[in-house]
Amino acid sequence: MELIEIFISYGLIGLFAIGIISSIIPVPTEMAVLGLIDVGKNPQVILIVLVTSSIIGAFLGYLVGKYELRKIIPFHDKEKERRMQMHFRKYGALFLLVSPWIPLIGDLAPVVAGIENYETRKFLTVISIAKIIKSIAIVYFMVYFSFRMADWWEVLIKYVRMLFI
Repeated sequence: MELIEIFISYGLIGLFAIGIISSIIPVPTEMAVLGLIDVGKNPQVILIVLVTSSIIGAFLGYLVGKYELRKIIPFHDKEKERRMQMHFRKYGALFLLVSPWIPLIGDLAPVVAGIENYETRKFLTVISIAKIIKSIAIVYFMVYFSFRMADWWEVLIKYVRMLFI
């Protein structure tokens, strides 16, 4: 939790950094968004920063998969590699659309797309749509429910303390 607080203390620059990082490794952006909304940052600016950084992060993950990991993890069975690429070309768009909503595994989807040589233009189109949808949902949810969530957290903490203290 302290890591998220560090990102929040840097404001929108921290959100931009965590947005890039979270597209490669599993670091939740939701708490940073909530923190920035709670301190009064403009939700539209938060949305723009979150979308931009998430797409950049996903593209960096794609490039790492496409140009670096393919060198490190060579396929030994060419037929199996060909079948995997055909399978990813067939179902890859659907996988990339839902990947931002899948905890942990979804963060690796851009890397997998790169490893499988998924078409760059198609990847950017699909992942952009997916990241925009998720970012709008996160910011909307946090703006709409942020004042209620603070009360809910206080009640939850009170009950947890009663159970364990």
